[in-house]
Amino acid sequence: MNEILLTFFASLEKHTGISLDINKKYLIDSRLSPIAKENGFKEVKDLLLHLNKNSLGGLHYKAFDALTTNETMFFRDPHVFEALRTKILPELIRARSKKKNLRIWSAASSTGQEAYSIAIMLSEMIPDLQDWDIQIVGTDFSERALNKAKEGVYNHFELSRGLDKHFAEKYFGPVRSDGTRQANSKIREIVKFSLINLVDSWPSLPYFDIVFLRNVLIYFTQDTKDKVLNRVSKLMGPADGILILGASEMIPLSTQFKMVQLEKISYYKVVLGEGA
Repeated sequence: MNEILLTFFASLEKHTGISLDINKKYLIDSRLSPIAKENGFKEVKDLLLHLNKNSLGGLHYKAFDALTTNETMFFRDPHVFEALRTKILPELIRARSKKKNLRIWSAASSTGQEAYSIAIMLSEMIPDLQDWDIQIVGTDFSERALNKAKEGVYNHFELSRGLDKHFAEKYFGPVRSDGTRQANSKIREIVKFSLINLVDSWPSLPYFDIVFLRNVLIYFTQDTKDKVLNRVSKLMGPADGILILGASEMIPLSTQFKMVQLEKISYYKVVLGEGA
């Protein structure tokens, strides 16, 4: 079984960047058992054998998707959003006040709460938002998560995690019969979601003022981290583009980014001459 697992883990890492080891067998069993059953396999082992022997297809990505951690919430890590509100966004808004455009990328956006949180914050901070060209791009490799993000529909539990009641009333529609609420058009129209696998080829993307790449690199090997960060740096101008990682993630000093400490958080800027 170990050899079967290792072959599958190699495929998982190659196609998603997610690095697992043999100690995560329990994760394989718990998350892939339903998929094995749905597709007529007696055991997870049989499913893995099938995946290992066949060319990459929809069933592979269904299995990969099941092994991703889609944990997210509105305004996750309040210190980050406080820094955005008080320092980072005010400076960017002033710098872009003539051209009136902002580009923000929520990479690995999961079910969309991070992207919508950013949209809410910009709506609160820019009175003449309708006169600005705002693009918040949310991406993920999970079609399941992206479909939910595009709908912008969340249940009471999801809305209660991090979202102030005032914002829920202001930026989400009335409670539906099933207890869900949908993000209103004001924030949905400035957020666009699309399928991007960070370790695969990327479509044409604009330069970004801020890139959120939070709680993603922890699942990658160092080699994969370096490749992704190098590509990200080329989508950020060296003047004031900002990269925000998760609280437990850091970039080695030898890379093309420099750390900026801001009270309770740190973020990164491209070293001059390295960005595109």
